[in-house]
Amino acid sequence: MSYSTIFETSAQNQIILLKNIFEQNNVRYRIFDEAANTNFALGVRIEVHDNDKKRAEALLRENGFLDGSASKESAVSMSKFWLWLVIALICVIFAAFFINMFMRG
Repeated sequence: MSYSTIFETSAQNQIILLKNIFEQNNVRYRIFDEAANTNFALGVRIEVHDNDKKRAEALLRENGFLDGSASKESAVSMSKFWLWLVIALICVIFAAFFINMFMRG
């Protein structure tokens, strides 16, 4: 039983997605260093059985993991996250200001 590394990541959400994809498609896989990934981005190696390697690569390509788009999407997602966080904080500050202003009378 020979396994080879097919993907490396430090993002917990990608690990969960890959687990689901491989389990739904009956791809034999194993994950190394997953326990060390809870607090720090140390990286996780995902390995698949050599007999399932072509199918796993096709699944990764189909779901956008191998063409490099995942890193671009995560960068865009982080910028959107910070934008919405700032907008939410501004809304909370304005709401607190108006509530305070109307409560005074």
